[in-house]
Amino acid sequence: MFDLLPSFNDVFKTFEDPQRLHAMMVHIPIAFALLGFVLTLGVTLTGSKASGLRWTTVFILLLGTLGALWASYTGEESEAHLPIKPTGEAADLLDRHKQLAEFFWISLAATGLFVLLSTVRVTWFRSVSLVFALLCSIVSVGWVASIAHYGGEIVYRHSVGVPSAGTDHIHTDGDETKDNRPLDKDTAKDKAIIPDKDGDKSLPTPKDAVDPIKDAIKDKASDIEKDIEKDSKERKLPDIESKDKSIFDP
Repeated sequence: MFDLLPSFNDVFKTFEDPQRLHAMMVHIPIAFALLGFVLTLGVTLTGSKASGLRWTTVFILLLGTLGALWASYTGEESEAHLPIKPTGEAADLLDRHKQLAEFFWISLAATGLFVLLSTVRVTWFRSVSLVFALLCSIVSVGWVASIAHYGGEIVYRHSVGVPSAGTDHIHTDGDETKDNRPLDKDTAKDKAIIPDKDGDKSLPTPKDAVDPIKDAIKDKASDIEKDIEKDSKERKLPDIESKDKSIFDP
């Protein structure tokens, strides 16, 4: 099982690559927003009387706030290192994703603050604080879901920030891989897959593909004819008219 774990160098490279780092960090605010909702719901149902649960909720929401800020920062770094800037619908989705992610930490911080205010020993104030804490927690879950939706659209539908994985090599039906990297002009001409300078496409036509086969068949047939002719000359066949007449004598 341990042989499935990546090496330390591979993990270290993840932290060096802005796109991969952001893809990893975005799961932190998602996880803490969901966990924070469950804990906040528990605090609300208990009336904030369980101090251990209350302080655990505040701590988790604080970590979620810090994680949201870090995820937003890595997102900015990821965008700054994009090899190709998105346009059109992809750019619009990226802008929505950024704007929502930039201020998402506020909802988690507000939830934690209201949970913290529920420690006040005033019944009506505590109840109001818990109601606002639960509402903020619900908003956080919906907010992070919207961010994740736009992020998924950007990556999986528009391939923004995705390296050329899947294009450098394509898999055949077997275990072999076929190189699919761009070829230089001379190599491409040799493989007849790009047009030449005059615009004449060098793609092979059916005639070009059949002619070599025809020539090979003709050459083979000619060789066979020569072999037959040579063999017939080497063998002296009997002449029926010149046979010994004695065999017909009585």
